[in-house]
Amino acid sequence: MQSTSNATSDPRELPARAVPRVAATRTGRVAWATAGHLFVALGVIGAFVPLMPTTVFLILAASCYARSSERLYRWLLGHPWFGPVLRDWLEHRAMRVRPKVIAIATVVVVFALSIFAIPLTWVRVIHVMIGLTLVAFLLRIPVRPEGPARR
Repeated sequence: MQSTSNATSDPRELPARAVPRVAATRTGRVAWATAGHLFVALGVIGAFVPLMPTTVFLILAASCYARSSERLYRWLLGHPWFGPVLRDWLEHRAMRVRPKVIAIATVVVVFALSIFAIPLTWVRVIHVMIGLTLVAFLLRIPVRPEGPARR
């Protein structure tokens, strides 16, 4: 029986949709790499600061790295913390259950606690609407099953 290779089994292996298109000029590659570094830094900060997204910045960083350096792109996708979430998004446009639950819980807790710091009612209403929109967006993202896919 012939075994098929799963793109997520080896973190250095690029997902099928994620073939990098590196910029043609050195200036372009440096600009894209610089933007990628900035987005990685923002993503790391977002892991610790409430209301600051992590995954969005890492997806932006992956996009920038894909245009600047295949080495940096492979590093980010192979990273033990960031790689699995990015590969799930790039390959399947989905999230695993645990990161999704953590994201929703974080949004709910942070928005619920911060509502008390807002003195104006109309700003509170906008704040609640933004929180509900974020939760609705997260709920619409498909869930990727844990572990390898079964045939």
